[in-house]
Amino acid sequence: MKSEIITTEANRVQHIYDQFKARSSKDDEFKDWAGYRERLTEFVISCIPSGASLLILGAGKCNDLDLKKLAQHCGTITLSDYQPETAEEAFHQYGLSPSENLKFAASDYVGITDEDYLAYTDLLLKTMEKLRSDQEPQINVQNQGDVLEKNAGPELSALRECLEQIYKSNENYEIDLGDKDYDYAVVTGVHSQLNNSFRGLFQYIRKDIEDRGGEIRFLDNLNTAIFQTTRKHTKDLVTRFNDAIFDAVREGLIYGYEKNIIYTPAGAKEPVIGTVDGARQAGEAIADFPAEKSLDCIWPLSRRRGIKFTMSIHFVLL
Repeated sequence: MKSEIITTEANRVQHIYDQFKARSSKDDEFKDWAGYRERLTEFVISCIPSGASLLILGAGKCNDLDLKKLAQHCGTITLSDYQPETAEEAFHQYGLSPSENLKFAASDYVGITDEDYLAYTDLLLKTMEKLRSDQEPQINVQNQGDVLEKNAGPELSALRECLEQIYKSNENYEIDLGDKDYDYAVVTGVHSQLNNSFRGLFQYIRKDIEDRGGEIRFLDNLNTAIFQTTRKHTKDLVTRFNDAIFDAVREGLIYGYEKNIIYTPAGAKEPVIGTVDGARQAGEAIADFPAEKSLDCIWPLSRRRGIKFTMSIHFVLL
């Protein structure tokens, strides 16, 4: 079903961004992740003593952790996430209610504002519109590296400048993880998402144009250009996020990230470019801590798309 067509340019940009923010998986993750959830939950329980306080970072709906089992084991649990409604769904999903021992703490791990994302959406939309096949004729160039500059140079330059300015203005952002007094924390599959919103918006802008009957040329080139600009800043975002975690947690950390392998429906293993870039940085950061216990298991990210990751999970003492 095609999305609603918005005619006013400012409203169109806002609509695309709202659609991106409201995105939800078409998979039944609670059902599909049952095996992964059981293994990860048992690993967490085996690592931390009964009655300890636990911070779950990027908790979402707790599709990957059995909140009821953890609530029975831990003294207090804090769900940390950007959107309060996800915690409400997690409580409902497990038949639990928020209390002094089970609560939610809102936290933004990145600090890039809605206004920044809207400015980026506007400029990327202009760039993609310039690359529509029904607009100006394609300018043929021998060097594929020049294809975007020759066909949408000014728009692409403004887009890159916008991204660099967003990252620059974000350098001094401080992450607030609430009480900053937790015994243990769990953070799995979060690092890969820290710097992924710009590339995620790419797909929503593309869909908006295609819903209007447009066809965009050089999509792979444009996607690569955006990734090359954003990935330079991934390490800084991961480092700041980890520093906030280390500052808030006293005893130990269950730390998990996607390995750089994607499992396709055909069973092939292919390198992943970009989508788990933050996960690679996460793996490098945790290498300095000797693992007390480790676990590799399959995370069935999307049944519909047939995508599974090997998750590398480690328990480290701080």
